[in-house]
Amino acid sequence: MFKNYIKIAWRNIGKNKLFSAINIAGLSVGITCCILIFLYVQNELSFDKFHEKADRIVRLTPLAHQPKSTEHFSSSSPIMSQKLHAAFPSIENTVRFIGSGRPLSYNNKKLYETKIIFADSTFFDVFTFPMIEGEPSKALTAPYSIVITESTAKKYFGNENAFGKMMQLSDTLNVMVKGIIKDVPQNSHFTFDCVVSRSTLADMRKADIEGWKENEESWFNCDSYSYLLIREDVNIQALEDRANKFMEREMTNIKKEVGIWFTVDFQPLTDIHLKSDFDAETKGTNNSDITYVYIFSGTAILILLIACCNFINLSTAKSLNRSKEIGLRKVIGARRIQLIMQFLGESLVFSAIASVLSLILLLVFIPVFNSFIGTELSMNVSVIWIYLAIVFCVGLLAGLYPALLMSSFAPIRSLKGNITHGIADIIFRKGLVVFQFSIAVILIICTSLILDQLSFMQNRKIGINKEQVLAIQLSVKDHNKAKVILEELKRNPKIVAGTLNSFNFKSMAYITLLPEGAAQNELTACNVFSCDEDFLKTMNIKIVSGRDFSRDFPSDEKEAFIVNEAAVKEFGWKTPKEALGKKIEWAYGKTGQVIGVTEDFNYKSLHENVAPVLIHIFKPWYSNVTLRLKTDNLTQTMQELETTWKKTAIESPFKYSFLEDDFNSLYRSEQNLRSVLGGFTFLSIVVACLGLFGLAAFTIKQRYKEIGIRKVLGSSVTGIVQLLSKDFLKLVVISVVIAAPVAWYAMHKWLQDFAYRTNISLWVFVVAGALAILIAFGTVCFQAIRAAVANPVKSLRTE
Repeated sequence: MFKNYIKIAWRNIGKNKLFSAINIAGLSVGITCCILIFLYVQNELSFDKFHEKADRIVRLTPLAHQPKSTEHFSSSSPIMSQKLHAAFPSIENTVRFIGSGRPLSYNNKKLYETKIIFADSTFFDVFTFPMIEGEPSKALTAPYSIVITESTAKKYFGNENAFGKMMQLSDTLNVMVKGIIKDVPQNSHFTFDCVVSRSTLADMRKADIEGWKENEESWFNCDSYSYLLIREDVNIQALEDRANKFMEREMTNIKKEVGIWFTVDFQPLTDIHLKSDFDAETKGTNNSDITYVYIFSGTAILILLIACCNFINLSTAKSLNRSKEIGLRKVIGARRIQLIMQFLGESLVFSAIASVLSLILLLVFIPVFNSFIGTELSMNVSVIWIYLAIVFCVGLLAGLYPALLMSSFAPIRSLKGNITHGIADIIFRKGLVVFQFSIAVILIICTSLILDQLSFMQNRKIGINKEQVLAIQLSVKDHNKAKVILEELKRNPKIVAGTLNSFNFKSMAYITLLPEGAAQNELTACNVFSCDEDFLKTMNIKIVSGRDFSRDFPSDEKEAFIVNEAAVKEFGWKTPKEALGKKIEWAYGKTGQVIGVTEDFNYKSLHENVAPVLIHIFKPWYSNVTLRLKTDNLTQTMQELETTWKKTAIESPFKYSFLEDDFNSLYRSEQNLRSVLGGFTFLSIVVACLGLFGLAAFTIKQRYKEIGIRKVLGSSVTGIVQLLSKDFLKLVVISVVIAAPVAWYAMHKWLQDFAYRTNISLWVFVVAGALAILIAFGTVCFQAIRAAVANPVKSLRTE
């Protein structure tokens, strides 16, 4: 029986080559999109699940409550997790780690790009990073112990056994390799190449042990990422509630004294990758957004549905051509269920052929997709089951309605050729066309507005002139001669200006301070960065009141601050002019006064409003040499700068970035969305047009004799084309009318995530609608013109 179904299906494919090609092409594109997005979603949902205790690990994310605002952080103070561990037996273990930018070397082979973290000895008790050599429980117990990944060992040691060898941290600290682990999986929300025992930090600070203890015991020093391992069968939400009551008791006196207090959230480890949107969230992590998982998944499914609509439309349209076959089968005894099975079998054959073609498309498009979104997706065993599921579901979904419709034909009327499509069937097929083009128009509008928003963000004046600005990273060891390095670089005639600073779009220090006019228990917190006297001039940041830092005022280094307009409002000062001379005390013991107020400038993503920022001179923080370059012959300029840098900044690699690229990188998720959605939009239009092309071809074929008669009676080619096109174009116009409000609502909601956003212009909808109509007209027009210019004698010779 099934063999017979396959034979019939294969004959129909050969008999109706155009319609078969359209159906197979559409289904293969839809299946390819679904598999691509399945691989993407599978990868996104797999983050951190490789840890054996992943379901019991939470990240400690504190909320800092201030009199006027609340900030949510992904990092916490070192003491926080320790206090909770001591207070609650339900917490089985804890681990803290902190990043480091120190260089690591072995036998004079120094690499600056090695990612190093300092972690507690419990690191391998909480997390699962398989150890190739060494004992996980003992590897990080002693100071100056280091565990390295397999690829790091090969990088430094080649074929030599790394275990037990001494390496140098910052050239001066000897650390012993106590373990070698497998490389960190790419689906980990944090990555590293080496783990150094956290006790090393304490030993390094022996000369200032009191300062180290103060740092470790401060509630406000949120520099560590803290994780808790919860015991089995413990209700994590209930534990979090109890932990916050404990925090409330612990913070009572601090709240009275400074006006700032903490509560905590327990963030499940497996939620971090897709559900982290905290202030000062870890930069450089692999974190993504669950919203984009939903968008990509929904879009892929919709494209597959468009392809299924094509199959349904073309199959039902051509059902009249098979009416006599159906009537004959019924006369010789075929039951309706057998006919339904036959047509579903044919549909499954189409789906199976399309899935084979989609395999070829996947091999081509997986690398392209990876380059778009920056992942490393690849085919895996689980895809086989998904393929089988999709083949079955698509075959069933696409074939069910045509099977039910064709199997319902009455045998006598079928054999006489008196079968016609009912009103309900015609409306249903027209509804499918409307659905297809509605999806396509929605995607066109959404992609256009995403492009508009990205362009708006990248071209908006943010109060900083970021064009042609180069930031070169400066290591701690070169701090002492930072000024000399800068002056040497500025000798190059292609350097317009230069400055030393700690400014960074991606991350910035966050401190507590006490502005004049606030009570002692009304501490506030804001972002802060340090710079020299040339920073504001180099970056073209305008001062609205007061003055810039100046070498004519030597006291500026110790007691001068510059704030922005947002800080003036936050600190309760009425105007920028009134802010001048106001005192500020901050946590590091520095007390000074405001000498200038800048206009607000965006130093973070445009998702956020401009926040208060404090600027001061603090040389130990300098981490960048920032240069404004002339625009001519940039390649040669970079080569000259690298030569000068290597001669003067011996301890710092020539590691640089352009400020404009740093700013644009803040919108990596939006850029990924634009790229993927743009590709899907194109595919949706192609698939929808394929269906429209096939449907138009069939409809026009049914009207060949009518067209011949009209031509004999004097109708022009233009008139016939207009007649044949208008019914299809009406459906597309209806699609545009339906799609416009849906797209507007979706993009309005999406844009709410941006503090600074483009306006939703009416022209976007007009252009998208016009484009859809033009594409549809072009698709139908080809068939209509072909029919209109045909010799009417050929269509009428049988009359």
